[in-house]
Amino acid sequence: MGFLLGAYGKLAAGSRYRSLQARMMRIQSKLRRATRDVANMEKMIDRRQKMMEQELTLNNNMSKQMYQNMMVGSMQASKEYTDAMAIITKGQSTDEAIRKTVSSDQLSAASQTLARLQSTSSQQISSMNSYADTNTALMKSQIENEIEYMRDTLLEPLKDEEDSLQLEKDTLESQIQVAKADYEACQKMEQADVKMLTPNYTGGQG
Repeated sequence: MGFLLGAYGKLAAGSRYRSLQARMMRIQSKLRRATRDVANMEKMIDRRQKMMEQELTLNNNMSKQMYQNMMVGSMQASKEYTDAMAIITKGQSTDEAIRKTVSSDQLSAASQTLARLQSTSSQQISSMNSYADTNTALMKSQIENEIEYMRDTLLEPLKDEEDSLQLEKDTLESQIQVAKADYEACQKMEQADVKMLTPNYTGGQG
């Protein structure tokens, strides 16, 4: 009886073991694909975030530089600036006759005018830079929200699938170990009963 139980048990356990092994191969294949999909999606999202942030920084710097050039150009094109520069240029001339056409009061007034114009221009540029930085920070926050949305809608489902497959793989590994142990136990039972049923031909003659 033990022989039959062992044989049938071994057959059933072996069949279950092979079936579980086949399922394990399919799960492992799916898990590798899921892990690859997660890694590719993470890389894609990271690349997109980096590209968007680099573009934002570039646009911010370009806007600042363009506004600075515009303000400096506008200042230098103003009549106040050109008149003041004309006086200073005369006052710094190597030709003494030209220098004498400009009084010290005129030079002082021209220098003050230049300082005032440059200060006003610098303040306007600084104000514009501050506005650009604030706007850039707001847009960066929007980028972060967009990236977070992409992670939630595109990446998380892939991660959930990967976790589910990993859990299934872990469960299968436990089931395979149980099936293997059952198979080995039934095999031992079968072998033990076969040994008991085998006639002993070792008896000697007197």
